Amino acid sequence: MKNFLALSLLLCVGLANAADSKYNLVSIDSILLMQKSKEGQKVAKNIQKDVETFQSLVKKEQSKLASFQDEIGKQRSLLSEKALHKKTQKLVKMKKKAERKLADNEELLKEKIQKEQLKLRNKQMVIANNLFKEKNWGLMIDKQTPGVLFVNNAIDVTDQILKAVDADYGSSNSESKKEKSV
Repeated sequence: MKNFLALSLLLCVGLANAADSKYNLVSIDSILLMQKSKEGQKVAKNIQKDVETFQSLVKKEQSKLASFQDEIGKQRSLLSEKALHKKTQKLVKMKKKAERKLADNEELLKEKIQKEQLKLRNKQMVIANNLFKEKNWGLMIDKQTPGVLFVNNAIDVTDQILKAVDADYGSSNSESKKEKSV
């Protein structure tokens, strides 16, 4: 744990030193990019149309079920027990069929939305990466997701950390050898 804290401190100091140099730490908000970009707004409108189409399908299925249920209710006193049971079974089957149909359509809609959003995000990340390189920024993070999006190799302090890790390992290893010999 002590070694981990020391390494974390070294990494932070290395990044702070790199940030003080000509390289900058920058951040983006990828959700805001998707929402406010012209292409993102177009994608959102198309998605909204698809959602409205799905909602229409839901209402249509609900209407069919409600109509049949009302029909059963009106005929209830006129139907024999066997006929009532048959219509009730038909209503149950209709509900199950409608649920499956709506679940399948909902899944397809979700997949389409995810595909469109991923396509847009990937396109925007290519543009962000190109601008990152052009501006010679040091590090880019996304406020909406954990981790680093892009890093300039000039701020990479891996070699310095590696030397510290190896030095610590060497001193820890020699201490454990001393303990074993005592």
